[in-house]
Amino acid sequence: MSLRLASAGRWAAVAALLIASCLSAEAADPFARATVQAPSPIRPGEQVKIDIDVLVPNFFMSPPQFPLFDMPNAVVVLADGATNINETVGGVDFAGIRRSYLVTPQVPGGYALPPAAITFTYAAVPGQPSPGSVPLPPAPFSVEGTEGAAAAAPAAGRVDVSQTVEPDTGKLKVGDALVRTVVVAADDMQAMLIPAPQFSTPEGVRLYRHDPKLVDERSPRGDFVGGRRTDAATYVFERAGTFVLPEVAVGQTLSAPALKVEVAAAATASPLAPPAPEQASAEAGTFDSRRVLALLAAGLLAAAALVFLRSWVPRWLAGLRSRRAARETSEPACFHRFRQACRREEGAAVYARLDEWARQGRLGPLPDWLRRSSGEAAGRTYEAFMASRFGGRQSAGEAIDYARLEREFVDARRIWLEKAASAGSASALPPLNP
Repeated sequence: MSLRLASAGRWAAVAALLIASCLSAEAADPFARATVQAPSPIRPGEQVKIDIDVLVPNFFMSPPQFPLFDMPNAVVVLADGATNINETVGGVDFAGIRRSYLVTPQVPGGYALPPAAITFTYAAVPGQPSPGSVPLPPAPFSVEGTEGAAAAAPAAGRVDVSQTVEPDTGKLKVGDALVRTVVVAADDMQAMLIPAPQFSTPEGVRLYRHDPKLVDERSPRGDFVGGRRTDAATYVFERAGTFVLPEVAVGQTLSAPALKVEVAAAATASPLAPPAPEQASAEAGTFDSRRVLALLAAGLLAAAALVFLRSWVPRWLAGLRSRRAARETSEPACFHRFRQACRREEGAAVYARLDEWARQGRLGPLPDWLRRSSGEAAGRTYEAFMASRFGGRQSAGEAIDYARLEREFVDARRIWLEKAASAGSASALPPLNP
């Protein structure tokens, strides 16, 4: 009898511990925190990185929706990519996702992130999706400097400034043109944030600026690496002599070195023998009106063509870039990248591409969307994937069936597009299988 009582007591203690653990997990609430990474002191133009961690008990069932916003006197960019974290707080296992805001203040003063909410879906009770929301931490910081201070050079992990010159500076004559190209490459900084180089010229030289080229570079896995800005200028020399083209400043501390250029006098044409008196008198009395009219017509046509090209070509190039960007960020292109990530079986890339596609399609919480489109089996496949990614220690090492995950989403998307087409929205939707 005493042995039975002791055994029963042990089982009761185990049950009490399990119940207490479940109650503590259910009682735990999601929360967010911020970490400011910046030089000290912070100057205008220096980049401030603010890491935002969102943590939930158990695991996420849809990625957090980090808000986009404007900040007075600053440029704010939400960096690409996310980091998965797992922590134990007060005996409760939390799954977390970290993303970063890149803030570049332009003037001295105090800064803070504006009030906003980060929304998501998580497993408050394992297997049951629950909506969640946490406030965006303000993450205040101060920027030092005098009133009206200019922005400094880009604050990045590594900054390279290089220049090239065409043609050779030792073979120039009056009237020749020289093209000077300056390239600024900065790690961990978008191209749009790199300051514009400042070109200047000495007397006797004309300067013509070209439109800059801005490129954000990414790794083979799609992670943001840095930005590259290319600026070009054409110098035209109006007289002979020795010229020093001043250095090209980038921000306050970086520059491309000055250039020394030797310009020779233009070659003179060989003199022509004077015509014979009879020929000169004959030519003086002749006026070819048809030739003059033809030259005038050709000049007018050339001027009209030049005006047309100067007004049409930039618009055509802008439209081409806009259409290319629209294709790259369209719903079919995002879904295609998600399928490629599934076939490579790269868990982090699958999650990132799935998040990108869900945002582009405006689908809302993916578990609910999957169940509406394809049924409970598809929803369970997605939940298994999310549990394997963010479930903490208990899910470590579990294999993920990427082929099945891709198949479930292909079927759900097909049903979704068919329903949208039947509702009269077919003209607004992309083609079915890009």
